[in-house]
Amino acid sequence: MFAYTILSRSFFSNNKSRLKIIPLACVFLFCTNSIGQTDYAKRIMDSLCSDRYDGRGYVNQGDIRAADFIIRELENIGLSQFKNHTFEQTYSFNVNTFPTTMEVVLGNDTLIPGANYLVDPSSGTAQGNFDLVEINSENWQSIYNGRLNWKALKADQKIFAFNFTDINDKEKLKELNALAHEAMNYFPPIWVTRDKKMYSVGRSQKNYPLIQIDSAVYHTVEKVRLKINNKYIPEYQSKNVIGYIPGKKKKAYVAFSAHYDHLGRMGIDTYFPGANDNASGVAMLLSLANYYKKNPPPFSIVFCFFSGEEAGLLGSQYFVSHPFFKLNKVKFVLNIDIMGAADKGITVVNGTKHEDEFNRLVEINKEKNYLAEIKKRGPTANSDHYFFSESGVPAFFIYSMGSVTNYHDIYDTAENTPLHKFNEVQALIIDFVKTLK
Repeated sequence: MFAYTILSRSFFSNNKSRLKIIPLACVFLFCTNSIGQTDYAKRIMDSLCSDRYDGRGYVNQGDIRAADFIIRELENIGLSQFKNHTFEQTYSFNVNTFPTTMEVVLGNDTLIPGANYLVDPSSGTAQGNFDLVEINSENWQSIYNGRLNWKALKADQKIFAFNFTDINDKEKLKELNALAHEAMNYFPPIWVTRDKKMYSVGRSQKNYPLIQIDSAVYHTVEKVRLKINNKYIPEYQSKNVIGYIPGKKKKAYVAFSAHYDHLGRMGIDTYFPGANDNASGVAMLLSLANYYKKNPPPFSIVFCFFSGEEAGLLGSQYFVSHPFFKLNKVKFVLNIDIMGAADKGITVVNGTKHEDEFNRLVEINKEKNYLAEIKKRGPTANSDHYFFSESGVPAFFIYSMGSVTNYHDIYDTAENTPLHKFNEVQALIIDFVKTLK
């Protein structure tokens, strides 16, 4: 459009046949810029999801090396460090890890970690051959009278499999699952499940491991062979990464946040790439950093990359307690997570809490037709916006709705994460920030 405004009247009168070329060129330029943003985001996501970073967890210091990668990107973009600080903010927490070879053999079948089974993140160690004893709906009352006496049941080299896949009562299954977790104090239990298997980060350790096995591969056998070793780290040192772009109003801030950590490794052979959750969000923040470096904002724009989110929002909690700047100078926090595919739109947590700002998002989207839907959601403690909100800082948590459903599993890979509507979400965010006073 701008090309038309700088051309003379004589050009238009003498070059009518060339007029159609100019808007196509503008469209081409816009598309090229959009493609460039997505290509950059994909490169970031590919890097962070590679086995080089071990799932960005707490085995082999995958989180630390991922943080160093982000710092190098911030340096290349040209972000600034806060006075009396570097890009790094270190802190520590307790974490349970599985850094060595893991093996579960059911009868003669060697199961595939991540695909066929997961260990509970608070699992302890167990090695050797175990006699399998199944507890199911048929013998639960007749043999065990609906209760378990752990001291009476405890026996060396036995493993109890809780197989209640025929029960649909969620409350009953929850009660039985709690018993299986209690059993970890006495022997290594198995929990057979039809549900999607989702891994997480453990902050404590039990005496024995609990193995969650997919019902599709489970079958009753006489023997189970286990090789599971945990390593509990009481003071694991991790770090947040904080950088900013100074604005004309240097001490007025808009902050973007995204967690870069994920679930790490479960043994030597299995790691969780965490593309959608949340390499995609990191890619969004770095893409925004590129934009704001080239388009200086009226306020300072802060970029917070948190670790410890998967362990309980620990990085953002620590930062809010030890901020690099005054939180009462923050106009808004936009926490970005799960940006893998927004073909169905986005959800905005705290949308009911900050209705004026939410309505502004909706109006921008209506005018520009970026996304299919912007869904409103109330406050919830499900990501790194939470402790900002608890401290009185206005914040949204934005995540995508779309075709990517992989979550906390081995299939959340860069290849399975298409970044649909990535550019449109970014444009919406940029337009929203322009409305902040």
